[in-house]
Formats: sequence, structure tokens, C-alpha cells
Amino acid sequence: MGVDSATGPDEAAAQERRDPPSTVLHRGLLVLEAVARAGNRHGVGVTAISAETGLDKSTASRLLAQLRDTGYVRQDGYRRYRLTAKLGELGAGYSEVEDLRVVARPHLEMMHERFDEEIHLAMLDGGMMTFIDYIGSSQLVRSHLTSRQRPVHETAAGRAILAHLPHGTRVEVLRLSAECAGHALSDEEVRATVATLDEARDRGWAGYDRADDVIRYASAVFAPNGDPIAAACISGPSFRLLPRGEEVAAAVIEAAAATSRDLAGENH
Repeated sequence: MGVDSATGPDEAAAQERRDPPSTVLHRGLLVLEAVARAGNRHGVGVTAISAETGLDKSTASRLLAQLRDTGYVRQDGYRRYRLTAKLGELGAGYSEVEDLRVVARPHLEMMHERFDEEIHLAMLDGGMMTFIDYIGSSQLVRSHLTSRQRPVHETAAGRAILAHLPHGTRVEVLRLSAECAGHALSDEEVRATVATLDEARDRGWAGYDRADDVIRYASAVFAPNGDPIAAACISGPSFRLLPRGEEVAAAVIEAAAATSRDLAGENH
């Protein structure tokens, strides 16, 4: 039969529509994993997917059709399914993040050992900065990473990256960042921010003042092609970092530069 003995095609479809999104996603992932386990040499049919996942054939067939339509599987003339390269592209994205984290970590640790302050590594993600690594401080008075994502223009890391982008791209990312923050930037605010970015580019580091008595220094990390892709950051109470400002700024610049050199495979 096309479906199991307890569920007809129409009833199965209706139940699927009633299911919460998390349930539908779970079933779709079960199907995708089953296709992956079958391998691409021979592919796998709906009946085998149904048997392995415990889903009725009607549900398995609909999920496979959705995965096919979104490009994650393909169907051959024998109605057998195989994975496409799209799934590998997702894995490649994770690999790039992990590679950056691994390369940067020794330089972040050296900075942490020297200052015992909060150390971060953040990547540009549209209008947001995503913090992909973090080393905390053992100091009694210390700053805290309150979120793994923040709008680009509201972080020192984001401004360090913006400082090295072309003007048009800067403005585009700033507008997108403001949307993520829930408010628009006026033309005057954009011009004022761009002026601070020019200064940050010239000196090699950027800061951001949230009026919270925390000092932040960030410097851009560059991909081998020269694009700014991330930023190394250090933050801590103003009473500790301000007296050592030049020393801290030089250290974060060197940590970012060393990471960039390692990414490019250059000898130190």
C-alpha cells in the first residue's frame, strides 16, 4: 500500500498540517539522515525510507518531495533519491567557522594570559555580529558577554570590520544593522559613524562606547583574499583598561594580524 493500514493519504496530510513545525522539521531530518545513510551509489526509495524512519509512505514521500524541491536531494528515473552537494555546502560553512576559531585561539589565549580580561572572536553575519569564541576573565570585577549576536554597529568588533569595507558596503551593512537593532539610522548618524570608521581604519582598531564603564578594543581579521571576515576583541572595566590603553590596543592588533597571517599560511 502507499500508506500504512491505519492512515490514509488525506488523513496523513491533514495530520502533518496540524503538527507543530518542530515535529515536521524532526521528520524531515529523519528522512534526510536516512538518505545519507543509504549512500549515493544506489540511492534509496520511498519504501525503504518509510521502513527505516517509521513514517508512513505518504508522509515520507511528501517530505522527500520537499527536500527535492529545496535542492537537498535529487530523484532519478527509478524514483530513487540521493543527496545533492547542497548539504555539503552547509557543512563547509561550519568548517570555515571552526577553522577560524582554531587558528585564532592561540592568539586569543596569549592576549588573555597577558591581561586576564574578556576576549572574543566575532564574525560578520549580515547585519549582525556572531561571537564564535569567548574566553572569560577571572577578575572579580569584569564585563560579560550578554549575547552571542548583536547588531554590527553596536559592537567594537563590527566597527573594526566596517572600517575596512568600501564606503558603499559600509552604508549597506549599517542600514541592515540598524534594521536588526529595530531602529533606522539618519543620514547624519550614518555620516558620523563613517567618520569614526575612517579613524579606526587608520589606527588599526575600533571601539564602541555603551556608556557602561566598559572599554572595548577590536581589530579586524582578514581572509587570504584581503576581505575583513572577523575581529579579535578585548573588553574590561575602564579603570583597568584605560591606563593600559596603548598596550591593549597594540595587543589586539597583533592578535588579529597574527590570525590573518596564519589564515594566509604566512610565516611569522
